[in-house]
Amino acid sequence: MMNLSRAVVRSFATTAGRRSAAVPKEQIEKGYFEIRKVQEHFQKKDGKPVFLKGSVVDNVLYRVTVALALVGIGGMGKLFYDLSVPKKE
Repeated sequence: MMNLSRAVVRSFATTAGRRSAAVPKEQIEKGYFEIRKVQEHFQKKDGKPVFLKGSVVDNVLYRVTVALALVGIGGMGKLFYDLSVPKKE
């Protein structure tokens, strides 16, 4: 019984880095390296925020979103002005 508890504690106490170091590179899935490449692309220090690092489509969607938000804010300003200033007859 004592050996079982030691094995359980040791399995939780062992870091992932030590356990993964024992796995041969041939046994690691191909998708792991593709994910690592994508992670490196998004973590690159190039001064861009992460939501613009994907592609040109990300940049276009960002600009459209900002433009629509500004149009909405402008429309709200016009509405507040129309409701607060009485119309002249």
